[in-house]
Amino acid sequence: MTCSKCNGEFNQYIYSDITFGICKNCSSIFLKKSELKKLYRKITSRDNFDKIFNSKAAVVNESAKLCPSCSLNMQKVLFNDVVIDRCDNCEYLLFDDGELSKFFNLFADKSIKQMSNAEFVKTYFNREDITPMPENFNSFSSDINLQGQEEERAAFRLDGWTALIIALLYVAFIVFLFISSTVIPFSAFFAFPLIFIGVFLLKGFVVLKPQEALVLTLFGKYAGTLKGAGFHYINPLTASYNGAAFGGTISLKARTLENGRQKINDKSGNPIEVGIIIIWEVKDTAKALFNVDDYSSFLSAQSDSVLRNIVRMYPYDAPDDSDVQSLRGDSAEISAKLKKEIQMAVRNAGLKIVDAKITHLAYSTEIAAAMLQRQQANAVIDARKAIVDGAVDIVELALNKLQRNTNIILDDKTKANMVNNLLVVLCANKEAQPVIKNDIVI
Repeated sequence: MTCSKCNGEFNQYIYSDITFGICKNCSSIFLKKSELKKLYRKITSRDNFDKIFNSKAAVVNESAKLCPSCSLNMQKVLFNDVVIDRCDNCEYLLFDDGELSKFFNLFADKSIKQMSNAEFVKTYFNREDITPMPENFNSFSSDINLQGQEEERAAFRLDGWTALIIALLYVAFIVFLFISSTVIPFSAFFAFPLIFIGVFLLKGFVVLKPQEALVLTLFGKYAGTLKGAGFHYINPLTASYNGAAFGGTISLKARTLENGRQKINDKSGNPIEVGIIIIWEVKDTAKALFNVDDYSSFLSAQSDSVLRNIVRMYPYDAPDDSDVQSLRGDSAEISAKLKKEIQMAVRNAGLKIVDAKITHLAYSTEIAAAMLQRQQANAVIDARKAIVDGAVDIVELALNKLQRNTNIILDDKTKANMVNNLLVVLCANKEAQPVIKNDIVI
């Protein structure tokens, strides 16, 4: 996607659930009004953006830039002394460098000094939550194009029992035509085409089970989605479509995906085996069927890709006293990030990720034995440290009690010998063998 101001390329970033683009050359920020509303809510903790935005917006009759998304003319909108570009077709906003801080200074409940767009992002965005996307912004362009495609909407339907009563009246009318053929000439002749029409209309009766949906097409075009368990009547000219072939329903139930274990190198370069389980469900049937070829395979491929990218960012293990996150020690945080990243990867497929968890985590077989020895060595070292720390405390306590509770005066050499003997006894793996020194001369 090209910036309409300087013809530079946009880089895409994701902050929490906010998607925005920054021009490489002029630092202009390009984002949707809905994304700006989310950012406003995060900075101000208020939910009155639409009311303030619509009341302060004033259109200026000036030549505007072309929208990088739909290539239509954008409108100049004035907020006090801040002029931004707005596309009424796709609801995208374009902020020149420095305009974002001016804009929020008008809306926020605290004073925001004027700064460049890059400084604003560094100041008010949590940098750890910002995920850079592909350099050329192509994925964001794809999102914009997909948003112009089909989205789920309700299909035309009638209550099945009401339609059945109408069908019975229709049958009664045909029977009446046959009966009255002796009175009304040619009445039976007209009944035959009505029979064929009635048989065709019977195609519209549909029964749906709980957590099922029926995607309908009419002469090749999406006609809506039928949801809700029960007896329905739909347009008999429509055909059901379930992705692989015509006919059949789509399950809306929560499903489980387990791709099997993958061998991936962690941040330290150690090969490890990782397995995850994903609980997901179809949220938007139109996107699931028309935006991707096979949404199940799409989810499987994206899950593998996201898992590899995340595992490479963390070491398998880290010391207990370290602040470094690891795959073994911070499994809850890693699982939350997995869920978030997979959801972002499949957002255009109409899928909802309910949960994602690591089910298997181990060193690969070729280094498992060596890593086990390393872990055992670290455990022995930690145990020895604890023993030594405890022994030193005991020796110190013993010396202080001897000097405080007895009349024994210990010189430095005696103290050193006592400390040496006590440490040997306390730190040894075996029980001490006392040696009695006898200085009596016969």
